[in-house]
Amino acid sequence: MQLPYTLLLSLLPLARAHFLLNSPPTIGFSDDDEGDYPCGSFDASSRTTVTNFPSGGIPISLTSTHPQVTYFYRVALLNDTNAWVDLHQPIAQVGQGKFCSQDVPGLAAWEGQDAVLQIAASAPDGWLFQCSAVKFVSGAATGPGSDCTNASSIKVSYVDEKLILNAQTTTIISGSSQPTQSVAGGSSTTQPASSSSTMGTPGAAASTQVGGLAILGTIIGTIGFFFF
Repeated sequence: MQLPYTLLLSLLPLARAHFLLNSPPTIGFSDDDEGDYPCGSFDASSRTTVTNFPSGGIPISLTSTHPQVTYFYRVALLNDTNAWVDLHQPIAQVGQGKFCSQDVPGLAAWEGQDAVLQIAASAPDGWLFQCSAVKFVSGAATGPGSDCTNASSIKVSYVDEKLILNAQTTTIISGSSQPTQSVAGGSSTTQPASSSSTMGTPGAAASTQVGGLAILGTIIGTIGFFFF
């Protein structure tokens, strides 16, 4: 049976994409340039669409076309997009498809500030980047929308920072604690006992327990983006 031509066209972007930032809205997406730091070749200061980011948290929906990927959730103030802050420990995804974190916490200390959300993904073909324009505000978590779903085939877990070679220590807001992470649709995340304030570096092997199975992944990429 042949697929309709219109359906084939709709599948082409996903077939080529490394990963997609579904929500909040991305500043811009280019499959060919997604490896360009800090925002996949797009201007980190772009404010075409700005999402309010309450301290209670927002859902962040991603789609990966790789069999294994590790996501880093980071933010920077608009006036200093070289000073990135980790929102929580990296999350490893095994399996292709959509993954949604329901309540990634905001930073109460930054309420009222314009900022940039960066998703950095360590994938088999290197480091990839997507960004979203945000503004930190007070308030409870934003409820997940209809696009906050998980593919039934994926498993996710927090990555122990001891398994990732440090390339840069990022600034953590004083007094912030490691959040409890909720995941949509039945997939599970497991929270390590210790918190992380470090980003991963390419070339380090990371082993993480996912669904009771030891998954060995190789994190490959270029180290240069950490030192812009």
